[in-house]
Amino acid sequence: MDRSFPWATWSLMLAPVTIVLHELGHLLVARAVGFPNPTLHFNSVDPGTAAGLPPAALGLATLAGPLVSAALALGACAWIFWRAASPWATALAVTAASRFVVGVPYTIVNVGAWLIVSQLAPPEFDEYKAGVALAWSGDALLAGTSLIPVVVFWTVNRRLRAGERAAAWSGLLIGTTVGWAIWLLGAGPALLP
Repeated sequence: MDRSFPWATWSLMLAPVTIVLHELGHLLVARAVGFPNPTLHFNSVDPGTAAGLPPAALGLATLAGPLVSAALALGACAWIFWRAASPWATALAVTAASRFVVGVPYTIVNVGAWLIVSQLAPPEFDEYKAGVALAWSGDALLAGTSLIPVVVFWTVNRRLRAGERAAAWSGLLIGTTVGWAIWLLGAGPALLP
C-alpha cells in the first residue's frame, strides 16, 4: 500500500469538515450578534440584513470563521507537538490552515507594494473585511493569520520522522486539494446551495 494513503485519506475527509466548521462559525456568531436570518451556503454565509446593527456585529460575524479555522489548526498543532504527528492530527492542522494559504502571497506582495508605492486594493478575505468593520487594521489581521500556515508547516515538519516526510506531505497536499475540489465542485453545492 502507498505510504501516503493514510495522510491523503484523512485530508480528503477533513477538508470539507473544516470548510463547514469555518462557515458554521460565521453563522453562529451572526445569529448571536443579532442578524435575523443568516443563511449557510457551502462556501459562505449570507448574514442577511444588517439594518440597525453596529458595524462591529458584521466584523465579529466575519471574524468568527477565521477564528474557528485558526483554533482547529493550532489545536491540532498542539496535539502534534506534545503527542505525535498522527495522520488525523496532521490532516486537521493542514486542512484547517489551508484556508489561510492564499493570504500569504497577498501579504508578501502588499508589504512590497507598501514599501515601494502604496498598498494594494482591498482584498475580499474575511480577515481583512473583519478588521475594517472592527476599526482594526485589515492588513495586520490578514498578515497575522498568514502566519498560521507557517506555524503548521513548521510543527508538522518538525514532528514527522525524516523517512515519512515525503509520503506524509504528498498525501496531505493531495488529500487537501482533492477534498476542497470535491466539496466546492460537487458535494457542497449539492448539500448547501
